[in-house]
Amino acid sequence: MVCPCCFTIPSVIIKLLATASALSYGQRFLTKNSNKWVRRISFGITLIISLILVGIGLFLLVLANNDDLRSRGFANFCAMQNLKDGGPMNEVRCAILNEADISGKVLEFGPGPGTNFKCFVNSTSIDEYVGVEPNTYFKEEMMREKEKRGLTFPLDFAPLRGEDYVDVMSESFDAVILTHVLCSVDSVESVLANAERALKPGGKMIIMEHMTAGQGTKLKMFQEVVGPIFNIIGNGCKVLDITKIIENYLGNRFSLQLDEFEAPLPAFPLLFARPHVKGVATKK
Repeated sequence: MVCPCCFTIPSVIIKLLATASALSYGQRFLTKNSNKWVRRISFGITLIISLILVGIGLFLLVLANNDDLRSRGFANFCAMQNLKDGGPMNEVRCAILNEADISGKVLEFGPGPGTNFKCFVNSTSIDEYVGVEPNTYFKEEMMREKEKRGLTFPLDFAPLRGEDYVDVMSESFDAVILTHVLCSVDSVESVLANAERALKPGGKMIIMEHMTAGQGTKLKMFQEVVGPIFNIIGNGCKVLDITKIIENYLGNRFSLQLDEFEAPLPAFPLLFARPHVKGVATKK
């Protein structure tokens, strides 16, 4: 449902519609002295581009004002992506999880459809698993993925935002997993605080996240252009300097081993998300 009292028009939609209008006006102005065939061809091309921009704008407008549709669409997209076994990105994902030697009681923020479950196959060292996931459309997919992978550990699904998971017993988990979730939370520091509180001394926080590109680079400029669009499509996804945030918040109380790398993601549509950071933060 769209709430009439909280209807919003994100700035990126205004820019798309303004660009479509500017193209239409500019085409007529620039070709007014050209022959009719040039004008017709130019008009046709401009019309197609303008209609595409308007269509994208209207699509984003609907998503931006319909939380249920946005959550369901994002869950379906992630579930389809999760069907793909193997691949270089899954190898990176499973490598960091396996190297962390996860065992005991595990807490994961933003597990989605159980994307990391493929990395737990043949592991009998997880005694209990809690998934904190505000998008309830993921619950059924997560349970299905657990069964598909033959995982036997007890699973508790907590339908909460990471910022709101405050009732957990302090120092009760051996590991906390944060993969591709910090980009979409409202407060990275609040989620890190809850993760820190949940961890036992010596417990590990496993992190993997896409991040901002270097200042002044073409990729950084591209991120600034497409970021607002993916913020809507990706259910709140933002491009942040995750490394800096983690180091500033956890640096004094955790032993940090963080590595920045270029993730093996396809150029379309995820070129902007190739800059990544991964690593393990061990609670002192």
